[in-house]
Amino acid sequence: MNIQFIVVGWHMNQPSLIDGLFELKENNPTIKVFWSCHREPTDEIKNKFEHKVFFNGGEECGAYDQAIDYLDIDDETVCFFMHDDLIIKNWEFINLCIKTFNANSKCKVIGNGIDYIDPEFNPFQIKANGIKEEFDNKRFVDYVKPENQHLFDKIMPMLKVRPSFICMKYKDVKAMGGFEPRKEALVSPMVTNGVAHYRNEKGIGSFGNLYPALVCYKMNKVFGEGFVAYMSDRYLDSDFIYEMGRGELDPNNPIT
Repeated sequence: MNIQFIVVGWHMNQPSLIDGLFELKENNPTIKVFWSCHREPTDEIKNKFEHKVFFNGGEECGAYDQAIDYLDIDDETVCFFMHDDLIIKNWEFINLCIKTFNANSKCKVIGNGIDYIDPEFNPFQIKANGIKEEFDNKRFVDYVKPENQHLFDKIMPMLKVRPSFICMKYKDVKAMGGFEPRKEALVSPMVTNGVAHYRNEKGIGSFGNLYPALVCYKMNKVFGEGFVAYMSDRYLDSDFIYEMGRGELDPNNPIT
């Protein structure tokens, strides 16, 4: 079975991730590692891994989509989509994910720590401040690729998976139409007084939350009940991985 890691290149400073990925790919011919970078990578990343610098747009979901458009991935490949500020405790999560897929045909997505349920996601909600002027007063669904917009036909509750860590077979990534947003919404954050933000926004959280929500909506709609499993019932943390938030530990959700 082939395995493809796709890592968002931004922080590039976690040795447990970098060293572990390098060792894995050097010792396993079926494991490939690709860094989808939204800034110039460090010399270490350049020397150790296949990588490419893409336009910095769409946050991690943009980076994931740019990577799968660039790479040639077989349908049965198990893909790990990951932030680069993860702390890896135990690489046995690879075998756990493969065993989970093999044991449960309904499971299409595996997350790290459990995420909150959105009780009522509304794809028709208007967002007054667009990512750029042409998106002012557009609906959430208007940020979706045109070929996927038909899926967004109702308000519904949805299970979520944090975009820090998503494991899927590539055929299922294709089945949901890849990641979001549409290419016209790929916009780089501005920086004012050292603070990154989007147009008419105080930070990057608004769109940083919207794009993963659009992806999760598709997961729920396309795959249905039982589509997701989590490696832990803790938020951000499992026995295998701790998800940092923009390179920082979360004091409200400590690492175990």
